[in-house]
Amino acid sequence: MHDIRFWCPAASLTVDDYMRTSDASIFAIGDCAEKSSFFGHGPSLIKLASVATHEARVAGANLFGLRRARGAAVGVFSTIVGDLALGSVGLTERAAREAGIEVVTGTAKAPDRHPGSMPGTRELGVKLIFTKDTGVIIGGQAYGGTAVGELTNLLAAAVQHKMRADELETMQVGTHPALTASPIAYQVTNAAEDAVLKLRS
Repeated sequence: MHDIRFWCPAASLTVDDYMRTSDASIFAIGDCAEKSSFFGHGPSLIKLASVATHEARVAGANLFGLRRARGAAVGVFSTIVGDLALGSVGLTERAAREAGIEVVTGTAKAPDRHPGSMPGTRELGVKLIFTKDTGVIIGGQAYGGTAVGELTNLLAAAVQHKMRADELETMQVGTHPALTASPIAYQVTNAAEDAVLKLRS
């Protein structure tokens, strides 16, 4: 019989990649567990339910044998203010520059449906941040209607898988008049193309 209890100390506990504390029979997750930054700049202060859920899945998989390691905290946020949705993942341009990382950015905006005259259409804008030396995406932001939430999750996957600007520029995407921008105006691929042109100049 396993004894499973829940408790959270005032300060974050140091854990290994399997969410174990210094006592291998005690796991810590969420606000109780110290996090490392995905971008290698020491610990991360991110405290989000989405990160805690990731860590809980890792800890749960490892309770009866080590099978899964956690990833470092990327930082994925989305919110809505009035009817404006906002999303951010990874490093902002400013945070990257403050960390001494040379970056190139790409931007694109377009109606989130096509044609833009469809009822309920909103402008959706994207900004992507890439390292100048490798062209790997390290962050992105989006604004617009409610599609921003899932678009931010797409960008989070791109950051976690260290996709390059040219890979994002040529990735295959599905579009639909009532759900997305047109294929030729798709914001992520066009923002990546904007960055590729700057990386090549």
